[in-house]
Amino acid sequence: MKKFIFSFIFLFFFIMESTFVHLVKFTFVPEELILVPRIVFLIIAFITAYVGQTYGLIYAMVFGLLYDIVYTEVIGIYLFAFTLFSYLLAKTLKVLHGNVLVIIFLSIISIALLEFLIYGIQLLISSYLMTLHEFTNLRLLPTLALNSVLAILLIYPFKKFLTELRNEQNDD
Repeated sequence: MKKFIFSFIFLFFFIMESTFVHLVKFTFVPEELILVPRIVFLIIAFITAYVGQTYGLIYAMVFGLLYDIVYTEVIGIYLFAFTLFSYLLAKTLKVLHGNVLVIIFLSIISIALLEFLIYGIQLLISSYLMTLHEFTNLRLLPTLALNSVLAILLIYPFKKFLTELRNEQNDD
């Protein structure tokens, strides 16, 4: 039952991610800065860390494809990126202890790599006019700051819920 509830919660956050920037206005942030919330990827990272690699990869593939269908013209970019970084996160967590700070740190590193991958693909397939310096200062750093705050706010409720979900699955 919790799996179905979680899927609807995840879908809610998927929808809220696109409206977050329009609903939440940061008056202290200059308008030229681009804030990209990666709530969906943060939740995929939390699933990978607290439930397991298999569920993380499944959610990464499903929501990566959904992300491609809704937000991009090229199918497969986010499908590949979400799945790749979820897999790498799972393999890294096998080596490192999976406490909250490590998971937040690895999630933010994964988001940085995701942003660079998307930037590189945009450079290859379109006439993306943003230089690397502009990308770093105007998009990457503000995005990492926003997602760091979001990760800190979301990790404890999701940790509790996902740990209960994993325990429920182990009982079945």
